[in-house]
Amino acid sequence: MRWLVASPLLAIGLLAAATNHVMAGGRHRMERGETLEHVARAHGCDVELVKRINNLDTVLVRAGTIVTIPDCTVRTRARVRDLPAGDDDERARRALEVIDGRPQERPRITAARTVHERVSRVDDGRSSQSLGQPWNGRLTGGKAFPDGDGYWLRRPEKAFGAAHVVEHVRRAIAEVRKTYSDVHTLAIGDLSAEHGGQLGRHVSHQTGLDVDIGFYFTHKPEVYPQQFVSANGDLDLEATWALIEAFANTARADGGVQLIFLDHGVQARLYRWARSDGISADKLSAILQYPRSADAQAGIVRHWPSHSDHIHVRFKPR
Repeated sequence: MRWLVASPLLAIGLLAAATNHVMAGGRHRMERGETLEHVARAHGCDVELVKRINNLDTVLVRAGTIVTIPDCTVRTRARVRDLPAGDDDERARRALEVIDGRPQERPRITAARTVHERVSRVDDGRSSQSLGQPWNGRLTGGKAFPDGDGYWLRRPEKAFGAAHVVEHVRRAIAEVRKTYSDVHTLAIGDLSAEHGGQLGRHVSHQTGLDVDIGFYFTHKPEVYPQQFVSANGDLDLEATWALIEAFANTARADGGVQLIFLDHGVQARLYRWARSDGISADKLSAILQYPRSADAQAGIVRHWPSHSDHIHVRFKPR
């Protein structure tokens, strides 16, 4: 908007004001002259994330409206780590790109019985539909997970999902890479078959709402990302937590995350790291099942056997 360029002092004032009207619980009362862009920038948030969480399609919001502000202050880690030779050789260039490869300026930061039939829009105007339940259903108009920067598709023939699932996953990976430009390529496992239904030995993965995703490591294992690797001593707790948090931030969005399945022991390691990094127990309680028992029905992240080498993310139908 030209008037902002012409009035830098006014823009600075709006940013300052945006930090002064935060209510309890991470909410903000919009003031006259503010836009959602001002508020997002003031709190270190990506404006598209704030729009999604509040189910908005514009940054122009009526004064007096209460909007939710996620805890998404952008942080970068100070340490620089050595990556194995040959891995992400073009990471300097990739730091300037978004997931689909188009250049972008880098931010300056150091069970019901009723059958479900929900529709997601696909890029070409067609729609995808998730029918039934994740463990007993099918997918029509599924979107093939596209090749892109920052991730590796282990089995492209099993990487079809509802359109909104594909976009949520790609955005989450992009958000992590904006903050942690030194991370290696991430392994993307199975979503669904092109038309859904039974997928190999999976119990679920039938409706395009489930996706298996590997971890980040401080030193990339030799067989990764072609294979999932268990959470060993090289597990990058900081980057893996950032990925889980990016998914958790979609919980209130249309078609956002419903559950994440992850081994209880791996949750414990993430919890201890997060507490040592200053993340509040209340925030962790909303996301992780740990330190509650492995059978507790609490948190977005839940224990499930055989999930010590990847996270299984399930999204809500849209």
